[in-house]
Amino acid sequence: MHELALQLSLMAFEAATAAALLLALFRARRVLGLAALYTTVGVFYYLATLLAATTFITVAPGLLMSPGSVALFPASLFAVLLVYIREDANESRHMIYGLLAANVSASLLGVLVSQHLQSPLAVNPIALPPELFMQSPRIFIVGTLVLFVDAVLIILAYEAVSRIARPLFLRIWISLALVLAFDTLLFVTGSFVEHSAYRDILLSGILGKMGAAVVYAAALTLYLLRAPVIDPQTTDRGRPGFGDLFQVLTYRQKYEALRAQATRDPLTGIHNRGFFDEMLRTQHAAARRSGAPFSLMMVDVDHFKTINDAHGHAEGDRALRVIARALVRVARASDTVCRYGGEEFSLILPGTSLEAAAQLAGRIRQEVPAACAREHLAGNTRITVTLGLAVYPGDGAEIVDLMRTADRRLYRGKDEGRDRVVSA
Repeated sequence: MHELALQLSLMAFEAATAAALLLALFRARRVLGLAALYTTVGVFYYLATLLAATTFITVAPGLLMSPGSVALFPASLFAVLLVYIREDANESRHMIYGLLAANVSASLLGVLVSQHLQSPLAVNPIALPPELFMQSPRIFIVGTLVLFVDAVLIILAYEAVSRIARPLFLRIWISLALVLAFDTLLFVTGSFVEHSAYRDILLSGILGKMGAAVVYAAALTLYLLRAPVIDPQTTDRGRPGFGDLFQVLTYRQKYEALRAQATRDPLTGIHNRGFFDEMLRTQHAAARRSGAPFSLMMVDVDHFKTINDAHGHAEGDRALRVIARALVRVARASDTVCRYGGEEFSLILPGTSLEAAAQLAGRIRQEVPAACAREHLAGNTRITVTLGLAVYPGDGAEIVDLMRTADRRLYRGKDEGRDRVVSA
């Protein structure tokens, strides 16, 4: 058991090391270019193929895991996804072509090298078998096709999962896990379907790659959250056929990135006033069609001017960021959280009655001081918020009426002593 834990830990460390090396090369791309990254990924893929054919670890009776298949192969998809997210789809297309070229070249050269080892004139002091450098035509064809499909699918999977999964780590892990499971099913079926150990090979491959996906997803998430964004500079003009797909993805990726940037408040990172106005009109129109209620919540930081005056505007800015994160934590995935302006925030709560909105407001009223206290803001001064609520259609059939009601209740709460929720 101790040896098994050691071997599994070693595979996890191999995956983490591969991820760290690829991230370091990608970070240095403005100095080294992307060629260093692409070459390294090609080497990783060759090593993964070599190990998958020669080295296995027994993790359970009948279950064998190859460090190459489990720890190193996902590095290729990890690199494609990294380039897609931080550069663009066209650059990731170049990488896919490079991986295919590396796979074909290494396989063909391996066949040639094996001929030397079979010669009676060859001196082979460590007894390398010729089979080490040879793949059957079937495995070579299946592996090449699967690699191509995987590299395209990881981009499409990430696009699809991003629409339903909110946390970045979850988006990346689900994308990697889906494609790696598909890869294992396709490759093992295409190469070993008639083999007696087919089910064992398939199961062990899927289990191992799910674990590796956690390591790679964690590494990519940390990098994306902490590393500054460098604007890509691509010169590709697009090509017909397969390239058109990536051209479309590139334009949409850049458009969505620009749109997201335009709708975000630069200080807090949450949505801004313009996005709030747009979403309020959209929600109002949807509620009119369906007849379902929705609630509007206005949140104001109490005595915010005192924080700026006593502790400086930098501390005030930090307080706004902490409060914004607290609002996002308490809000549901369907809610829209915005910075309305200054020290005021707003939330749109679809399908929410006034009573349910008041309960959510109560949790916000408790979470904000607790979050500020954890950050020791403003010399540990207790920072509170006042909240005013309004519901459609009970408090108004038009947007202007809802806004007026929510504002009136907010300021009534301020007049009555602050740190409270006013919903009626």
